[in-house]
Amino acid sequence: MDFKRIEEILNDKETDARLHLVHWTAGGKVKTVTPTIGDQFEKNITNITKLQVNNCKKLTEEKYNIIGSNDDVVETTSKQAYKKNIDLIIESIKTPTAKFSFNNDSFDFFVYEFCPEHTEENSKKIFAFRRTKKFKSFNKGFIGHLIEGHFKKLENENLLGTDGIVDVIVYGENIAILQHVAFERIFHISNEFYENAKKVLSNKKFNKKIANFNQLKNDALKNGNYVKRLSKLGDSNVPTLFIEDLEATKKVVDSFNLGLSIKDDKIEYNDETQLGNFISLMQDAYYKTLIGNQNGVDERR
Repeated sequence: MDFKRIEEILNDKETDARLHLVHWTAGGKVKTVTPTIGDQFEKNITNITKLQVNNCKKLTEEKYNIIGSNDDVVETTSKQAYKKNIDLIIESIKTPTAKFSFNNDSFDFFVYEFCPEHTEENSKKIFAFRRTKKFKSFNKGFIGHLIEGHFKKLENENLLGTDGIVDVIVYGENIAILQHVAFERIFHISNEFYENAKKVLSNKKFNKKIANFNQLKNDALKNGNYVKRLSKLGDSNVPTLFIEDLEATKKVVDSFNLGLSIKDDKIEYNDETQLGNFISLMQDAYYKTLIGNQNGVDERR
């Protein structure tokens, strides 16, 4: 991600800043409201984003890993990989609704849009995303401020707000992910994980070589973590390697005490307690170190 260029745009006095409030509907559509904001608030959201960009420059960049992220890194990925949902949001921003039929606390996230030199070309804009904060915890209490010894209560119904953090930055064809889980929730990536996992498990080789495979498939698709791990396998030939060479798989099963039964040219699946081992076998995640000769499992493959 070109954070230096992003910083230059944010520092340019000719750059416009806009605020959008976005909501995913139950039907998977996106609704956006674009309120007017004052100069001071423009500076506020610009400074929030600048601070986050400056922090990113100090971090190591790593390719987005759907299994999870390491600490003190900024993950990056291509916009093309998640084009469908990102385009849904950006198109909604271009045509905001004039009348919104939801309460303030129904909005799912904010988008801070930065337009260099007043451009309307999306490829030149910066989009920063932040999930909204819910204030329902104040509904049974109160919120307000003290002015010259007098406490003034603020109406706390449908309050909407956020903090000084940015979750995701989209610039050009690149995405910087500052908050791993927030990225997946803002762009509804979990739906894609599920479809990709189903595709991986649709390989006919599994049914031929795994006893009770349909039960394994159902159990796996109910578990969000396993869905992610399967989704990462994509169209590779890794998932079926362990059933194509059952002799090699038996050595792994014995070496790691996996407690799996292989007989009649099939590997048996009995219940959910074995599910993690099967997913790791699909990932070819079991290994032995070259120097220390130590066994290990890499679930982030």
